Amino acid sequence: MTRRRTSIVLSLASIALLAPSLPSLSSSALAKSASKTASMPTVAPSFTSGRGGSGVSENASPGSVGSTADSVDAAFPDVNVNGQADQGIGHSTMMMKVKPPTLQGNAVRESTAGSALNKPLLEGNVLRQTAPDDAFAAAGMARTDVMLKKPKPARVEKDVYRAWVSKAHPQFSLKAESTDPTEVVEVKGQWDKADRTLKNLGIQHTTIGAGQLNPVILAKAKVLVINCAGKLERSSLQAIRDFVARGGYLLTTDWALDNMLRQTFPGYVDWNKGKSKGNVVDAHVVLPEREFFQGTVSNASWKLDEESQTVRVLRPDAVKVLAVSRDLATLDPDRQGILAVTFSFGRGKILHLVGHFDNNSLPFLPLHLPDPAPIIGIGLRQAMAANFVIAGLERANGH
Repeated sequence: MTRRRTSIVLSLASIALLAPSLPSLSSSALAKSASKTASMPTVAPSFTSGRGGSGVSENASPGSVGSTADSVDAAFPDVNVNGQADQGIGHSTMMMKVKPPTLQGNAVRESTAGSALNKPLLEGNVLRQTAPDDAFAAAGMARTDVMLKKPKPARVEKDVYRAWVSKAHPQFSLKAESTDPTEVVEVKGQWDKADRTLKNLGIQHTTIGAGQLNPVILAKAKVLVINCAGKLERSSLQAIRDFVARGGYLLTTDWALDNMLRQTFPGYVDWNKGKSKGNVVDAHVVLPEREFFQGTVSNASWKLDEESQTVRVLRPDAVKVLAVSRDLATLDPDRQGILAVTFSFGRGKILHLVGHFDNNSLPFLPLHLPDPAPIIGIGLRQAMAANFVIAGLERANGH
């Protein structure tokens, strides 16, 4: 079970099966609080293995791996390494000048239509329109109304997931079963279980324990999924940095934010000590990009587990906020309500979800989905994560 439920809750949930619609069951705060945060360095170790080249810039273009320290300084004027302006990124002694949390990612941008929308995404917890209709259409998305009520949970069969993949990614769907399972590596977590959703989607993958993650496994991988709680050996952090710098796609969920993401890629995002409740919240896409939202919708709902970690963006110039929630904003110390963020590192990319990739269902209800999205049937968080995984596979194939 995940972070999750007592035997009393299990019994009550069994009775609830008789009801026409099953309510979403929240996780146990007690169980989650008992889990200790991994003791890792605040700043990740430097690149030393040479696989991605030393001195790799986190924001480098695909052809700039192994660039000079001067080019790194130009790209990162706010980085101070041992007081030296001519040192590269990635040293264990580097320090970041953290920007104020009031500007979060793309919270202040111009719309694609050209009209200035220089206002926060959330003002008085009221979401503002951030892109015109044609931007959503260009991303392959359907416009849907803001979710004012929580959706009814649904029993979602594997065929529904497969049908979504077939419609959103027809070419990938034809070859999905024949793809090499070593190209997608899932690291087991204590709370999230991406393996279940990956199977439902028909995405071939390899599941390993946290202690099995090493450069040899990552040498063949194109996508790496780190489940919540994201507790890894310190030695794994360097391998993950090299993997992403070479062009790998990294998907992290929930507590992996504090346990590994901020430490492996310092200076981009952090946990601002805010915590969610174990419930379903509204979800609003604020940056429609095809890579994440092909075949999805503009507004839906989003299942959060007990005490999901709220995100603070440290580098608004590099981190993109993809989706937000008015409900979550009320519990967020920064009042941003961020649900998903992405940023590039070297040739690769990272996507972090507040919440989980799996169904968030109980073991005896493996098909129960608490937050089915309008039109598409599966969860918005699941669809955008699947888009990211498929993009990582196809990008590595040169598509």
